[in-house]
Amino acid sequence: MRYHTPWGRLHRATVYSLKGLASALRQEQAFEYEAVVFCVICAVSLSVPVSLGEGLALIGAWLAVMSLELVNSAVERAFDLIDTGFRPEIGVGKDMLSASVVLMVSFNILLWLAIIVRRLGWL
Repeated sequence: MRYHTPWGRLHRATVYSLKGLASALRQEQAFEYEAVVFCVICAVSLSVPVSLGEGLALIGAWLAVMSLELVNSAVERAFDLIDTGFRPEIGVGKDMLSASVVLMVSFNILLWLAIIVRRLGWL
């Protein structure tokens, strides 16, 4: 296959992406947990009466958590290559990355609550 064709580049990018996902599942415990939550969200979205839009919002919002976790893990690895000792600047960077994941998880909780409240007719 010629990799300089659009289909060849797409194939190569897909293979690299799948390798990255497999590595994250094997090496990153937080990502493994998030993948389990993703499976639960998909199952709940299929078994509970939510609209297509709500189901897609729930799934998409959790995919955003997983995406941020991948970025967090990748940048933390890069930071660790810069210096294996403690550097306050690197610590702050790692904390900011972690905070981005927490913010997205918080949004997911609010999204779930909003859908539950709406489904229960409280609003």
